[in-house]
Amino acid sequence: MSFLVVSCVYYPEPVVSAMSSSQVADGLALAGHKATVVTSFPSRPGGRLYAGYRRRFLRVEDASSGLRIIRCLSTLSSESRITSRLLENLSFGMTSGWRVLTMHKPNVIYANTWPIVAMGILALVAKVRRVPVVTSVQDMYPESLIEQRRIKDKAATARMLRWIDRVIARSAAHVIVISERFAHAYLRERRVNPDQLSVIPNWIDSGHIDMAVSGREFRQRLGIGDDVFWVVYGGNIGVASGVQTLIEAFGILKDLPNVKLLVAGSGSQLNACRKLAEEIPGDRVLFQSPWAAEETSEVLRGADLLVLPTQGRQSMASVPSKLLSYMLAGRPVLASGVPESDLAEIVAHANCGWVVQPDRPDFLAKQVEAIVRIDPSERQKIGENGRAYVLEHFSKEICLPRVIDVITRAAKL
Repeated sequence: MSFLVVSCVYYPEPVVSAMSSSQVADGLALAGHKATVVTSFPSRPGGRLYAGYRRRFLRVEDASSGLRIIRCLSTLSSESRITSRLLENLSFGMTSGWRVLTMHKPNVIYANTWPIVAMGILALVAKVRRVPVVTSVQDMYPESLIEQRRIKDKAATARMLRWIDRVIARSAAHVIVISERFAHAYLRERRVNPDQLSVIPNWIDSGHIDMAVSGREFRQRLGIGDDVFWVVYGGNIGVASGVQTLIEAFGILKDLPNVKLLVAGSGSQLNACRKLAEEIPGDRVLFQSPWAAEETSEVLRGADLLVLPTQGRQSMASVPSKLLSYMLAGRPVLASGVPESDLAEIVAHANCGWVVQPDRPDFLAKQVEAIVRIDPSERQKIGENGRAYVLEHFSKEICLPRVIDVITRAAKL
């Protein structure tokens, strides 16, 4: 059979959607199927074109696994602004849609693309060509925009976007969502047939973190001694990341000079975060940017505590992908999020850390103070809980075969 994967991000981009789409495509190819990928030129997370790539309308690559990768031109979005992201969404939707319209007809399309606009274009093309689509929902729209306070829930824009998403979801042969709360919304509000809906969480490769790495050498390179309680944030530094709130918390922790913060990553808010950190005396906040993929194990394993802040009610619209890397690293997690969110539920079920209210640097600071006083052996046990939970519920070995099964069944419709 012939399979097509349409993904707005893809390897070598380090974001979870890129890695999961890559693994789905590789899994199909390794199973002996003819598999093609339509994607963009790599630019995430910084929004800048990777070295070795030139912008052109199309570029075709042949991977060693037998995959054919077709990269389509789209605008780049280095800032988390609605206009910038909309142009990226629209441009990729148009170029990828055109390529799908003119290429050899596949048996099925697995779609992990930008929501509403690019996904809507792809759904229309698939309908014209009568190709079944399996849609992967990573974030709910317009809910994500509402939680970020970019639009109002009762506004005409929100109603229109929700209607478009309903049409897209109901046109799909199958919809894959990442949590039970997402499933409830698609069953109740989008009115998707229960037989056409599966809950398969995002996953992580169990080898993503090298547990043989202690992180101590990394700390030593940065001059961080064993007497320092090392708090680490690793990931995108964007508008919805909440990193500024985290830095503000360290401005409050004046009585704990041996508690320091590392912000590892890049993104649209990096410069703003650097300026905010300059206001905190004593070099309490350090930055590691850019953060290379090969440094992931030593950065996360070098932490005494991994911190995952979110803004507003953003945790209600998505599950931060970095949570899985944090848990796999075997370190305790301090998150900020809405109590009824999937984020808070995972942390509670795994017993791998703590969750405080978002947008409250004082709450973060108070919780860090409490965690510092916990016996190190107890903190280690909490971190081990997270790793065990990920391996049992969110590993590639558990989740990827389920996605492959959904796709292959849809191809036979």
